[in-house]
Amino acid sequence: MVIRTGFARFPSTNYKTSNHIIAYLDVLGAKQMICNDNDFDFLNHLNMFMEDAIEESGGGIFPNKEEIFVKIFSDNILLAIELKENDKQREDKIATLYNVVANIYNEILRYGYLMRGAIVEGEFFHNDIIVYGKGLVEAVRLEEKEASVPRILVRTKVTEPQSCYYHIQDEDNEFFLNIFHLCDIFDDVTFKINLLEMLKKHKINERIKTKIMWMIKYFNSWFAKYERRLLNQQKITDEEIEKVLE
Repeated sequence: MVIRTGFARFPSTNYKTSNHIIAYLDVLGAKQMICNDNDFDFLNHLNMFMEDAIEESGGGIFPNKEEIFVKIFSDNILLAIELKENDKQREDKIATLYNVVANIYNEILRYGYLMRGAIVEGEFFHNDIIVYGKGLVEAVRLEEKEASVPRILVRTKVTEPQSCYYHIQDEDNEFFLNIFHLCDIFDDVTFKINLLEMLKKHKINERIKTKIMWMIKYFNSWFAKYERRLLNQQKITDEEIEKVLE
């Protein structure tokens, strides 16, 4: 019990923010799923997505999971990695966060969910109680106000030659994370089935349908041109779209 007195009380800590690469993600439609999660199925799927994504992406660069700060609250996922001044691992750290986020998105898409978010570089602090910082505020703002469709906006870039696989420029000139560059060999088949099922389920909801159609366009633009899939190119055709919208 804290006894209040008339004397002023001052913080005993001297916390400061530091530069981080930050990802703030929102699982679309999750609020309804949480409210209807009577058997805790969605809760345990969220935990599984995170564990699998970090396990797949963290080996070698980050032997300890503590290097990546992870917090799931309600339908939001927050990840952050500190970027020290003149950090020799800067490019690796940024690429690792990209990979973790792409793996999370691919994993949830395998189960029929979509996601929206933002990746930024900025000031951030965390401990067991608080998450705080200008970078976090900016990531949340971008996710809520700018992302609009199921994409992960990217405001930090890598300079390595493979950067063309990480970033795609959208029609509004925003760059978003190319999640498909890390998907497994037959994921495109699963993604196609799931996207058509989503479209069928939400065909009378124009707002949701617009988001799904954006994802279908992105899906087609990547898998139709991906050189390694010449023998197994997947495309969601206009005829297939019309059929599920009947």
